[in-house]
Amino acid sequence: MGLFENRGWRFVSFNTENFFVYLDETPLKDPLTMTDAEWSRLSRSTVDNKQLSKIRDIARAVDDLDPDILMLSEVGGRESLANFSTYFLRDRYATHLVEGNSDRGIDLGFLVKRSLPLTYDLISHKSRKLDFLYPHEKLSKETGYTHLRSGRVTGHRFSRDVLELRCYADPPAETSDGAQARPEFILMQVHLKSQLDKDRIDPGGRDRRKAELEMLVTIYGEVKAELSDVPIFIAGDFNGTISGPFEEPEFEAIRVSDLRCCLELAGIPQDERFTWMYLNNRRPGLSRQLDYILLQQSLKHRVDPENTWVYRFRDESGKYRMIPRNQNEKRTLPSDHYPVVLTLRPEVSVDETSIQSSAAVKPKLA
Repeated sequence: MGLFENRGWRFVSFNTENFFVYLDETPLKDPLTMTDAEWSRLSRSTVDNKQLSKIRDIARAVDDLDPDILMLSEVGGRESLANFSTYFLRDRYATHLVEGNSDRGIDLGFLVKRSLPLTYDLISHKSRKLDFLYPHEKLSKETGYTHLRSGRVTGHRFSRDVLELRCYADPPAETSDGAQARPEFILMQVHLKSQLDKDRIDPGGRDRRKAELEMLVTIYGEVKAELSDVPIFIAGDFNGTISGPFEEPEFEAIRVSDLRCCLELAGIPQDERFTWMYLNNRRPGLSRQLDYILLQQSLKHRVDPENTWVYRFRDESGKYRMIPRNQNEKRTLPSDHYPVVLTLRPEVSVDETSIQSSAAVKPKLA
């Protein structure tokens, strides 16, 4: 058996919400000890850095969970990811990021423990064309009409990207026929089209999101056909609910696949799976699961149900923060999304001293 089978793993998927950590000069002291005023003076970017207290809270969550690999959404580029690891995580994590298609500069990125005996290939699918046109674009194409400003009608690409991290054992496992080493496992990260429709041409962004989801499933199928025996995980912010009482029609392609949510496989109750809340100060809010780690159903036996859950943030004293009741309370959280945690057990039971697992056991919120 290979490295993936022989040890436990912990993966975390987290939309960090406008996670910009720009520094125009080297901090003269530890940012963990700075005031908000000192922090704000370190960047002169036109994009505001994330509030220092919220960055500290996110770093505290990383320390608490001690993941092997973090899959992050809404990161402000490679600089932000590197600065976060260097100044807030004691440089324990290596950064992997490709700038995507976002017009807001929010990208997908991976933070991977430097201590892992792995090497990596990072593959972007941001240039893949979707089989999708908006209704007015279809009409323009059918009639041969070309707008002077927009030019010819072309296809669309992912709103952000599908970013693929192929993880190989280092040193690579020997093969009997001298063939190229195969990945131990593959992580795919996505941030699908949001529900915003500023142009009022796609209510709730549903049609575009459906097209992106179907291309994601196509990419998954291609990789699975190429590497049929390699475990594949798909994680990120899907901006909709895949399954359960609030499931949405645009995710049917996932529901008929062999991919399942880690929380479902762990038996987590529906009312504990929410990762995002719509809150209003005048009427009851809505709680939904928008964030997922999907894995092949054949790996269900590896999922640790006691340590797979939706993480609720802690405060400086280590106590879990209360679930917000209104928008004002929600703004105090480090992000408007909660992280999803997947913990995998080793394939077989062996002496614990032989498992170099970084997946520390953490209690769930009662």
